[in-house]
This record gives sequence, structure tokens and C-alpha cells, in this order.
Amino acid sequence: MKVWIEMSRDIEHGGDAWGFTRCIWAPTYKKGKSINKSWLFWDNVNKVKSGDFILHLRGKGKEAEIVGYSIAKTDGYRTEECPPIAGEWAYCNSFYRAILTDYLKFENSINLYRLFFDKELELKDYYEKKSKPKNLFFTIQSGRLQCLNGGYLSEVDEALLEIILDGTEKFNNESVPIGVSVSASTTLKKIKVRVGHERFATNVKNNYNNQCCFPGCKIADKEFLVASHIARWADNSEKRGNTSNGLCFCPIHDKAFELGYFSLDDNFRVFVERKIDHSQIFKEYISKFIGLPISKGYIEPDREALKEHRKRCNISKQDC
Repeated sequence: MKVWIEMSRDIEHGGDAWGFTRCIWAPTYKKGKSINKSWLFWDNVNKVKSGDFILHLRGKGKEAEIVGYSIAKTDGYRTEECPPIAGEWAYCNSFYRAILTDYLKFENSINLYRLFFDKELELKDYYEKKSKPKNLFFTIQSGRLQCLNGGYLSEVDEALLEIILDGTEKFNNESVPIGVSVSASTTLKKIKVRVGHERFATNVKNNYNNQCCFPGCKIADKEFLVASHIARWADNSEKRGNTSNGLCFCPIHDKAFELGYFSLDDNFRVFVERKIDHSQIFKEYISKFIGLPISKGYIEPDREALKEHRKRCNISKQDC
């Protein structure tokens, strides 16, 4: 899952099903005098994946604000269909497009002028460290931060999201970002949580070389791997995002671990409290491997988190 910022200045934005919050779209090329050229910020539309978050930036100058967000319903795709109101892009015979859903308007928008003022040092530092192509919605000209003309759709990585959303410490139950309503804060918190889940999953899978770590399991297809939390995400805020709090399992072993069919001792060996003889899953995928260690990752599982898992699943410590 990625987060993007869409700069949509016009009211119609294509009109009808191509209108604002209905979809994002862009021409597939810029019309040149002798040759047509691609444009990074238009090509980005074709890179959007279903489930991505799209932050909407509207207005100009001091009125420019991040007004809400939508979720991509489809992957980006190329189409020869033309928007009802193509405007200056009517010359183009093909477009990139991604359908959007679940638009939510922030009760108090995030004013870009204020963001540039309050976060000037952080944004400038981020900009200077960003490798080329920068793929950013803003730039620095004459020492000042400003929106990049033509930067229609740009990616927002975790570091930039931290700056825009005013830091993770603002997203707890007691406080909200300055100037952002409780409703908007809850929405933005969802983005933060989801990004955190994605990062956690990537780190855990990489830690186990993208292979199920359960003994004897050979599944190594990323599409069939799950980053399992040892201490549950909601139960332990200190450990929740740590790579050591995750195990890379296939869906079967992930579910079995979640349901307490097995746990791991302090030497990372599979063991159970009692044999679940009635379960075909237990017989086929668990019982044969009791006492065997999981495959090692670069970072060991957190023993305290495993202790929490055993307690939660009513599995005795035994000879750990």
C-alpha cells in the first residue's frame, strides 16, 4: 500500500465519472513540437494499486489545502476513453486512470501554506536528502517552499507522511494534530496504522528471506506469506512494529499460530499444550513438527512477546 498526493486545481476535474473523488486521471503524454514526451507525475497514475490512499490537495496559493482522502478501488490502467471535460488535454488519444472510492472530507483541512511555514526546516531537509527523480508535490525555489507546477500525482513515503501528519506522537487517544478535527485525526491515524502494518510486514518477510519459517514448510511465494504478530498489535504498543515481534508464516501456520494450535518455546521450538486430535490441520501441519525449531531469521523472535502469546493461548511454559 502506498500513499499519494493528488493536486487537483479545477472544479470539474474531468466531469461526471471522471470528476473529483470519482477517479484520478492524466494524459499518457505531453504534446511536443516534434515529439511527444512522458511526464513522471502523470505516469504515477498508472502505478497506483488498489487499496492505495490518495490525499487530495485542492486550491491555489494560501488557499491550497489537503481536504480529504480517497482509496483506490482499482489499479491504475491505460484507456482510450476520453474524459467528458478534457480541457487542454483533449489532444491526447489515451489516458491513465484509477477509480476511487470511500472519499472522506476532513472537517478541518490541512492548510498547505501553514504546513510549509510550520514544517519549513523538516521539509527542506527532506527535500535535500531525497534522491532524483524527487517525485514530490513541492519544490524549493529562491529558498522558499512551494507546490511544484505540474506535479499532479506524487508519492508520499513514510518520512514525508510523518512531516505532513505532524508526527506519530500526535496520533494517540489523548491528542490530535493541531488544527485537525477528531474525525480527520481518526482518518489520518488509519493511514498511519496501515503504513505501519505494511512496513512491519515487509521487514518481517525480509527477515525470514520471504519463506515460511515453520519447520518443514517450503512456501516461499510472497503472495502466500503473512507477517504474523506474536504480541498482538493492539495489546502491546511498544513491540507492535518491531521486526522481532513478527514471524513469517504461510496462511495455514499463521492461522494456527493465531488460534493457539501451537506456540514457540524460548529456544524457538514448536510445542503445544495439548494435542488437538480432532483437527485435520493439526494432524497434517503441526503435530509432525512438535519439538523442531523454526527457521532462523536475521533477528530473533522476541522472547517476552512469545511469553505473551503462550499466556494468551493458555499454553503452559513447560521446559522453555
